Amino acid sequence: MQKGKAKETLQGWYANKHKWAFIMLACCIILVLLAVLVGSMVQTAGWSVKVEDLRNVSNTGTKNITPTDGEAQDFTVRGSVSSGLLFVPKKASETNKRPAIVFTHGYLNNREMQLQNVIEMARRGYVVLAIDYAEHGHNDDEQTGKNSMMAFLQGDTMINAAKYLYNLPYVDQSRIGVSGHSMGGGATSLALAGDGVLEGTQTVANLKAGKNMGIISAGLVQANNAPSSIGSNVIAAGVVKASADEFFFTGTTKEPIYNPVHKDRVTEDNYFNYYLKKGDEYVKQTKDDKFHPNKQYYNLTNTGVSAIFYLQTSQAYTFTRGVAPTESDDWETINGGIYANGKLVAQPDGRKHVSVAQKGAPLASATQSIRAIYEEKETHPMNHMSTKTAANVIDFWYNAFGTPDGVSYKAPTNQTWWIKETFAIFGFIGIFGMLLPLTDILLGTRLFASLRAGEGDIPEAPLLLRKPRKHVSYWLSAILTAWFGAWSLKNLTTGDINIMSRLHISGLFPAAKGFVYDNISSIAVWGILCACFAIAVTGIIWLINHCINVFFHKDDFANYDEHPFDGFKIRSWQNVLKTPILAAILVGIFYGVITLLWRWTTVDLRFWTFDLRVFDLDRLPSMLLYVPFFFIFYMVTAALSKNYRVKDLPEWATIIINVAANTLGLIILIGVANQYYINTGAMISSGNNLFYIVCYPIIPCVAVATILSRRLYVRTGNAWLAGIVNAVIMTILACANTSVSGPVQWYYYPTAAM
Repeated sequence: MQKGKAKETLQGWYANKHKWAFIMLACCIILVLLAVLVGSMVQTAGWSVKVEDLRNVSNTGTKNITPTDGEAQDFTVRGSVSSGLLFVPKKASETNKRPAIVFTHGYLNNREMQLQNVIEMARRGYVVLAIDYAEHGHNDDEQTGKNSMMAFLQGDTMINAAKYLYNLPYVDQSRIGVSGHSMGGGATSLALAGDGVLEGTQTVANLKAGKNMGIISAGLVQANNAPSSIGSNVIAAGVVKASADEFFFTGTTKEPIYNPVHKDRVTEDNYFNYYLKKGDEYVKQTKDDKFHPNKQYYNLTNTGVSAIFYLQTSQAYTFTRGVAPTESDDWETINGGIYANGKLVAQPDGRKHVSVAQKGAPLASATQSIRAIYEEKETHPMNHMSTKTAANVIDFWYNAFGTPDGVSYKAPTNQTWWIKETFAIFGFIGIFGMLLPLTDILLGTRLFASLRAGEGDIPEAPLLLRKPRKHVSYWLSAILTAWFGAWSLKNLTTGDINIMSRLHISGLFPAAKGFVYDNISSIAVWGILCACFAIAVTGIIWLINHCINVFFHKDDFANYDEHPFDGFKIRSWQNVLKTPILAAILVGIFYGVITLLWRWTTVDLRFWTFDLRVFDLDRLPSMLLYVPFFFIFYMVTAALSKNYRVKDLPEWATIIINVAANTLGLIILIGVANQYYINTGAMISSGNNLFYIVCYPIIPCVAVATILSRRLYVRTGNAWLAGIVNAVIMTILACANTSVSGPVQWYYYPTAAM
């Protein structure tokens, strides 16, 4: 009778939990829909802009040109877009033509990374096209007909996109611009040269080949060196840069300056070649002086200076004035100043960080070509997440093309893109959070009931930490794990240690259908190293405690031993098959929701570099090849997270401790490196500048996976479901957000990184 009552009580508890699971699921769906609704409202400017996902489209038109070796005639303009997002104001028409801009991204990024600028220009009445460059995003380079390296070097992808805009009936053909970040900035310069009307280039042969047609009339380079080849057709050219750019903007200053030297380049063998700052003076070091590895050293030079002095260089002067400076000239270039015919014609408003002289009235024209350089106190990747940089981009295009007819002027500081990204956080909470009630619902079915944690499957948490040995056992592994995560990341691909080079294991990551994903193998290796280290530390601490327990408690030692590897246990072999099936269902629903929302609204859930993107299914087999390697990390993380449980400690506090142990080292490493660079202009570690940027999304990925691991563990009593779900989701997320080496080989172009 008592047994029957217990069973009835247990069934009632599961029924009540089942009801709450549906309520939780509904709340999560509401959060996702809220994020998507707000995102749609923002990126369509209150649904006044139509957004279209373009894949492998083309069009044709004509342009009447008088070649240098022939008579005026119509030449065919062939436009194409392999992958793009087209934003068209609904009031744009053949009778109300609008200026248009092509935006593109940097190395390892995708078209969505330019939405900050796309959204702002679209809501100001511009037609805007954000494109994936060759072998990035959804672009497999099918339209180019040549290898991706050549497509980049000739600027073909961007020129073809500009031609596509030129052929649209609602685009003002005299006002078409291009802009890109980093590698996309290099593509912008190449497009200006490849399309530009330069002396002797508009021959019949070139025009029939689609070269030097003068389609593009303005270009803004983001986070890359200023363009050097600008045709007479270009009425506006500009540069947007970070003061602490990791890759570009060296130059020559008029007078020697004390230039900060990257800290890892100063050693005991060469420190006497540099200066140390003492008060307001810089003192040249000698071999008799002591080497100070933690202090900032300087080099007295006027060539090859760092990005923080770029506005004082001859390169900046030459770009803005059109001629090289002389010794009698003032080499200083005004930040945000608009230059025309070699003279400053507008200066920035100190309060609004913009230089537009009259509300949206263009300063550029057929008779007055303008130049500008904008700089903000940021790093290279921070350009993507900056209201100041976005204001500079807006300011440039207002000065170049002005406010379209019938559209009200909006100050460059009036921005809404950040609202979309802020509400995306609610979307993340909802879409990852829905995995938990979905798990509860599925565990309530007969098929998956055996996966549900039963009485005794989750041991009681140990008593709250009181004794020194308990404290050491609890905190030491967390601290060491955090330290090793940062140390191994710092030394993974560079320096004397260079773990990837020493291990010679890149062959572990084969391609499927020709796809290999950049940097994913490095991140996977880092995860495996962290997992092995965590197991080793946990095992050593357990062994030490076990020996102490045997010594002090003799035959009763088992009652004092903890079981740190219980998360790996499997209750029955039938669950070995059921667990991956349940994981596949959860992952399928997860990405199914993302795909449905994209097709319904064309809105992605993205905050800076953390983006839940749709992906082409032909890449799925190649993505799944990386799952076993990511699984090692996420499985170990999930299994060991149970060890950070103590009696009477609230679950939210336990989760925070777990997340901190897994991410705090990375946050400190990247945060300190970035802040130091912004403040001094010198890097702590100059070799990892690109890889640090690539690793930004690791922090939210690991944090989210840690939370899911904790909450799934209490539902199943082991880490297997959490390990598989996290591994698959995070692998796909990582692969979908980087470049590929696909059917057409991509070769990294070193002077256009990122």
